[in-house]
Amino acid sequence: MDSSALINMTSGVGAVVAALFALLVLAKKKKNLPDWILFFWFIVFSAHLFCGLGRSAYPSIKTFEVFVMSIGFLHGPFFLLYTKSFTRKSLGWPDSLHFLPFVIFLVCGFFIQNDFQIRWQIIVLIPKIISLAAYPAYVYHQQAKRVAYWENNHSDSTLLALRWIKMIALLFLLSIGVGVIRLTVELATGVAYFELWDVLRYVLLLTAMGFFGLQYGMMYQPEYIPGTVREEGMYKHSPLKPDEIEKYAHIIQHYIQDKEPFLDPNFSLTALSEATGIRKHHLSQIISSKMNTSFYNLINSKRVAHALGKLKREDITNLTFEGLGYESGFNTKSSFYYNFKKVTGKTPMQYVKEISGS
Repeated sequence: MDSSALINMTSGVGAVVAALFALLVLAKKKKNLPDWILFFWFIVFSAHLFCGLGRSAYPSIKTFEVFVMSIGFLHGPFFLLYTKSFTRKSLGWPDSLHFLPFVIFLVCGFFIQNDFQIRWQIIVLIPKIISLAAYPAYVYHQQAKRVAYWENNHSDSTLLALRWIKMIALLFLLSIGVGVIRLTVELATGVAYFELWDVLRYVLLLTAMGFFGLQYGMMYQPEYIPGTVREEGMYKHSPLKPDEIEKYAHIIQHYIQDKEPFLDPNFSLTALSEATGIRKHHLSQIISSKMNTSFYNLINSKRVAHALGKLKREDITNLTFEGLGYESGFNTKSSFYYNFKKVTGKTPMQYVKEISGS
């Protein structure tokens, strides 16, 4: 099998996979704004790869060439709007301006004469690389702030969703980096051998995005997140005295131990503040400086301890791990498994086998 046939086969598989991911999103019963954006983004992935196949099969049809050159301007805006939709109930018309470069290059592409085609490809390539790098870099920067905020104010599985978006942003940046290296080598040698790896990295990125998007992304619907989170030095001028910190720490520990508020999947720092009468920023300081942890880790470690207690006390043969996770305050199976292994170093199944002696 020659390289062009392998490229076409890889592109075809990727296009079908993207279409299947889109159908999985469409099959969801209650779809919200992030779901719809993810759906159309998968359609764009599929169209991108199908156009690549069309260009290879029918090189004389200009439409395929124009779409392949222009459609790359859609991925960055879709990624940005996908992350924005988590903190907004709707998107406004200014958000549609992000798609303007795609429209401009698409329309202009149909009017470019054949003798100017090579120059036009270079003209399009430079802003496309900038777009593919700038959008994920911005998303990664914003998600780093959101992760810090969520870890100190909430205890639900949203934190895992935020982290997967950071990972996808990194994969995007890695992908564009590999693409730039491929292009440099290709221009230097005049050989298009590396085009297969270009298509392959694109399909791998799509697969990773689909897997994590379907596992975490569609369940993620947080409240508004402040734009800036700064932990370093934020307690330097705190009015709390050491004896007050000690007293408040005992109040927090006794409340969590006696009332078991962590069994509520939506338990938050705000709820803890209202229950104990301690201000939120004082709670953050005490949990961070006195307990040497974050709110997220504190609450989820209590949930894991509760699950461990049930495993030791009850007939484990009648328990399902998913049900155990929900009973312990986790709102998703993935969050339960993630935190259980983080605390114990084992999966629930490994732990049960160990305590049962089998």
